[in-house]
Amino acid sequence: MIASNIYFLLEMLLIGRLIGEYAFAAGNLALPLILINFALADMIAVGSSIGIAIRLGEGKNDSADRLFTTAVFSAVILTLIAGALLIIFGPTMFRLMGADEMLVKDATVYLAVYACFAPLTSLVFVFDNYLRICGRVRFSMMMNLLMSALCLIFEFIFLYIFDLGIGFAALGTSLGMSIVCIICIYPFARGRMALHFVKLKHVKSALKDIFKQGLPSFLNNTSSKITSIIMNSLLLHFGGALAVSVYGVFMNIDGIVVPGMYGIFDSMQPAIGYNWGAGRKDRVRKIVLYSFIAIALLCILFTLLLSIFPGEIFSLFLKTNASDMSLAVHAISIMGLTYAVRWISYGCQSFSSAIEYNREAAVLSLCNALIFPLISMLVLGSFELEGLWFVTPLAAALTAIVAVIIFFSRLRKIVR
Repeated sequence: MIASNIYFLLEMLLIGRLIGEYAFAAGNLALPLILINFALADMIAVGSSIGIAIRLGEGKNDSADRLFTTAVFSAVILTLIAGALLIIFGPTMFRLMGADEMLVKDATVYLAVYACFAPLTSLVFVFDNYLRICGRVRFSMMMNLLMSALCLIFEFIFLYIFDLGIGFAALGTSLGMSIVCIICIYPFARGRMALHFVKLKHVKSALKDIFKQGLPSFLNNTSSKITSIIMNSLLLHFGGALAVSVYGVFMNIDGIVVPGMYGIFDSMQPAIGYNWGAGRKDRVRKIVLYSFIAIALLCILFTLLLSIFPGEIFSLFLKTNASDMSLAVHAISIMGLTYAVRWISYGCQSFSSAIEYNREAAVLSLCNALIFPLISMLVLGSFELEGLWFVTPLAAALTAIVAVIIFFSRLRKIVR
């Protein structure tokens, strides 16, 4: 997951370094909308993977194949519709956020390219999960590494060698993802995997299972992007393009940390689901314990990095003067505190989803991604730019408190 998201960080780094601060701000305005589209496919991937793993653990292979087939086709249709809506309404949304016409133009071009490729590129997230379920973990990892490399090569050619605009940054990433997607689909299409394409049956019940299991993940992903859109609007109002760029740098780092946490628990979800279905709660306890330790270490590491090297991290993305650098160092140091407690709520949420305690997972998703960030913005917005830097740490701390309450009141009894 870290490898598959490195290309977003590298893409923004290349845009900031080779095209400039304005293009960097435009890309960060559009990125939440792009990721909402990807979140639809991710919802289907997570929702179907949990059900497929449990059914395989129970020996219900035919049911697993039907769920797999329904998930793939529904992912294509959903992302096609969402992509069309983004192309139509994207410019209006950027104007509502307070962007000037130059920002709107660059952000719209960037968004439109991604939207056109979405029905194919979004399947990368879907088949990545299915490869792991079928035991092809190493192949899955290699495909993600290949995707990062291809995206970087295409973008380097378009932006550095040919000196093209921001739309070609999106094209480079889309081409890299599309090539890897075709490679991942091939063994399933040839029938060489444990999961097979079958005739669509009982689609309604399959979709119900998929959406029920995947909703917490979708709420978390989508709500966080909505929060980012609102945050960008406030930052534009109080601090202009520079404030959006500073927040964009933090969100690019967040694009490494969150996929790292997600990848640890997501890679374990098939194992958790399988052992849960097979009645091996002793193994479930061990897997969850090791996963919690891993994401805690990851988060603490990034808290230290953002606290010790905020200026160096910002300089990777943008060249700026001394006064702007002072603002960036101050802001990134504060926002980096988010990860000191972020692992608590995320681990509890992922574990709840893996054992089909969807209500608890949905509550944590909404608290972390929407409810507490919005409350924090309302409370801290009166302090203008200074208050906005504290929104993400405060929201993470409040959600951690809710996670601890849920764990001791509900989940602790289940696994004993």
